[in-house]
Formats: sequence, C-alpha cells, structure tokens
Amino acid sequence: MALYAFAGSLTQPAPHFAAANGEGISVFRFDDEAGTLTAIGAPLRVEDASWIAAGKGGSLYATTETPDHRQSALAVLNFNAASETLRLLNVEPLGGLEACHLSLDAVGKTVFAASYGGHREDGPDFGVAVMPVRADGSVAPASFLKRHEGKGPNAARQEAPHAHCVVPSPDGRFLFVADLGIDRLVAYELPGMTRRPDLDAALLPGLGPRHFLFDGAGRHLYLVSELIPTVVSFRYDAASGRLEQLASLPIEPPAGGKDQPAGIALSGDGRHLYVSLRLSDDILLLAIDEATGMPHAVSRTPSGGVTPRDLKLSPSGRHLIVANQDSDRLTIFRRDAQSGALTHRSDTEVGTPMTVALAEFA
Repeated sequence: MALYAFAGSLTQPAPHFAAANGEGISVFRFDDEAGTLTAIGAPLRVEDASWIAAGKGGSLYATTETPDHRQSALAVLNFNAASETLRLLNVEPLGGLEACHLSLDAVGKTVFAASYGGHREDGPDFGVAVMPVRADGSVAPASFLKRHEGKGPNAARQEAPHAHCVVPSPDGRFLFVADLGIDRLVAYELPGMTRRPDLDAALLPGLGPRHFLFDGAGRHLYLVSELIPTVVSFRYDAASGRLEQLASLPIEPPAGGKDQPAGIALSGDGRHLYVSLRLSDDILLLAIDEATGMPHAVSRTPSGGVTPRDLKLSPSGRHLIVANQDSDRLTIFRRDAQSGALTHRSDTEVGTPMTVALAEFA
C-alpha cells in the first residue's frame, strides 16, 4: 500500500486570517519510514479547501466555495493512484457559509458537512448538510439542510449558532454536531436525521466546542473547545446514544501567554491525544487512562511553525503531520509509541495549509 497526503489551502484573502498563499489541493507521497513528503505535480485549484476527507475508491471530499461566493460547497475529487493524478468530479452547494468540517459514514455512502457561517439576511445560512454519495463517488444535491437556534454568552463569537464539526457515531446510528455558537453537541438519529434533543450534550456556557472524535472502541468521545481552551471527555453508550461527561480539563497556557485550540487527533491504541494550539504554537500531548478513558496533560511540543491548525496521525501511528497555517508549512513529527512524545523530522512548503488528509492506495 502507498500512503498519500492531501493538503488543502486558503486561496482567497479573508479578514479573519493572516494570509492566503495557497494554490489549491496539493498531493504528496508520504514516506512513513523516513517521515518525509514528496510533492506530486502542481496543486489542483480548489478554492479555500478548509477540510478534506478520504472516501472509497479513490474519492476525496473537500469543502470549497460556489463560483458566486454566496455559499460554501462540497467538491468531490478522484485520485488515480496508478497515474498519481487528481481530478474534480463535481461540486454541490452546502447551503451555508464558511464550511469548516466534513465526515463520511462508515460505508462511504453519505457525506455530512458543517458550515460555521450562522444566521445571515442575504443568503443561505444552514449549518448542517447531508449529501448522498453516488456509485461513481460524486454526490447528489443535499438531502437534508438544518440550521440550529440560539446563542451563547460570548457576544463576539456566539451571536448565533456556528456548526464546527459533524461526526457520526461509530455504529452509524447517530450523528453529533459540535456547535461553537450554542455550547452544545447537537444530536440526530440516523438514517432519517431525526432531531434528538434528549441526546444533546450541553457544555459550560462560553466554552465554544470546536472539534471532537470518538475512540476506536466507540466507548469514549473527546472534544476540544476554542473559546475557553478545554478538553472534555465523555463516555458514550452505544445502546442509547447517550453521552455522559466524565471530565473537563482546562488547557493551561504558557506563562503570560494564550492558547486557542484548533485540531485534535487520537492514537490508534487510544492511549494518546494530541491538540494543536494556536497563539502559543504548540502541540499538547495528553495521556489517556486505559481504565477510565480520562485524559491528563503530559507535555507541550513546539508545532514547528505558526498557527498550527489541522493535524493527523499516519495509519501506523509512527508520525504526526501538522498544518502550520501561517508558516506555509507542513511539519512532520516522529511519535514514540510508548510515551507519545514527538520529535521533529521534516518540513514541507505549502501555501497557507488549512487541512491535511491521509489515504492509502494499493
């Protein structure tokens, strides 16, 4: 199996970002022994690809923008491993602005997308979109669009709902959405997207949930918040779909400094959690108690650049790749399997990287 990395970049200036030096989606061979990337061809122009996820049969799904820039869209691409070429299959509107996350169900038949934008008067403002996947990997128009209601105590960031992450439960029975604007994990029952408020997880007001993931066993969920830097752990009951909060662990910034969490990654053995911290430009390592599932902070490692955003572990767990947004750089770290500690291995230039996805091909 050959391992590839796909990096999405910011291509258009935006007032809340420092720069937009990206050219689209860049493709690299990833040497998981050496911890290095080798570029393949020129980037494919996809505007503002802030999130990428790999599907079945060489399909890739990326957030992008519609040509009129009135809403975000889902771009479907296909990677041919034999010729190492990437091509665009189709683009479908998502019904909201500033799309920031997407995921697929376990069988690759449905794409779920989250758009941060929130309420607006002059165009679509849906936060959650569901799109069926066709046999060739392309997507049909959205079969479900939903906006949440409410706001939070942070007037600058929580004036409206802001869907930021959308992930199905490991058994595919439920869908959870982290809404930064209303401090809630919002629950739906699949396949019909039936709203299940009884399964919502309410969070501390003002926390601002950003990203979350389930562990490999499907017994725990780990969430990182952006507005009040925190890692929150939950026990997940697959039979009922209920989340029980176990612990809320504040992320302590360096002396005199500040943190703004972005991405989260979990090792395949479920023992180590990694969180990218903007402002301090660190990667936080947390160890997870195998008996309780509760994390505790272990150490910080400089991210290798400025504004670490997304981060992904290689399938083997040997390396962690970090998108350092404002350094125009992907940084690769060697990971110690026992301690979880990170050691810098290499850097690769990419204009304003926002996200990175890894996929193996025969």
